[in-house]
Amino acid sequence: MTSTLDFYWDLASLEEGKRIEAAAGLISALCKFQADMPKTNIIATTEEDLDRICASDVAYAVRRLIKGLASPRDGARQGFSMTLAELLSRVQSISVKLVLDLLWKYTEATNSMKGQEQRDMRFGRIFGLMALVQSGIITRAGTTPIEIRKIVMELTAVGAKKSYLRETAYVTLTSMVPMLGSFSFVEELIAMFVAVALDKGVIETPDELHLAMILRRKYPWYDWTSALPHWHGKHMLSEKNVRKIVPILCEVSEENKSLFSSWHQQLHTVWNEIFDLYFNKQREYELETMEPMHFDLLWDAVVERGLFASGSTQFRRYWGFLLLERLLP
Repeated sequence: MTSTLDFYWDLASLEEGKRIEAAAGLISALCKFQADMPKTNIIATTEEDLDRICASDVAYAVRRLIKGLASPRDGARQGFSMTLAELLSRVQSISVKLVLDLLWKYTEATNSMKGQEQRDMRFGRIFGLMALVQSGIITRAGTTPIEIRKIVMELTAVGAKKSYLRETAYVTLTSMVPMLGSFSFVEELIAMFVAVALDKGVIETPDELHLAMILRRKYPWYDWTSALPHWHGKHMLSEKNVRKIVPILCEVSEENKSLFSSWHQQLHTVWNEIFDLYFNKQREYELETMEPMHFDLLWDAVVERGLFASGSTQFRRYWGFLLLERLLP
């Protein structure tokens, strides 16, 4: 183990180059150690399995990397989550259940902790879930609806409690969507996403709109009319939904002002999907068959009469200029 310990310090370096170099060195060493272990088809679901099936350095690394996600050191979360994702993708004998159990064990925020410590734990857990999803092991044999639901419920809860973490949580949920098709119980998973992450179809934020758009694009065969009864047409951006879309994309809510209590400098990621829909020539068939509203209508409603409306805040005008800059050649 002494041959790998030195890598962990540089994983938390503020210098990206050092983090990448340390991650590459550590992963290379761990893969060699694991390759020397007896071959097995067993997937570790408990810590006892982990210690029995994996090389001691690998078992240590899994625990150390998950613990490190809650470190207050500036570069730790990026370095440790990146390395954890890569390690999980390389070592085939680690289950989603085991990773979740360890993550819950090492990132539990308790009332006895100070505010900053609780914050570190929250960030550690969300970075751990991001690493888990990025690793792709969710589609590994043995993953159950219970584990998928646990991930979705935690990410949704984090986004609901802390608005500054909502977009990160929902980007992670959105990245899970293509993986759902790997399961025989895909319909059950889609229904669960709608019930939990989309609040039974009550879509109020750009994060939820983005997730709904990706779900509908990936699984058009699903009964979306019943799943999202308040949304009409074949596409979320149907002209029939324009009155719902404008406040969501302008991030305003008269009924629940706490939804948009924190301002962000960058455009929301939902705009990536919107621009791709309208300007990616490979999606022209989708425009023809799913019939979203014309881009000019969306632009006029959201940008001209929304973000640039008289009385609009300087922050929303700033988003309008970012969109205008993005639209220009």
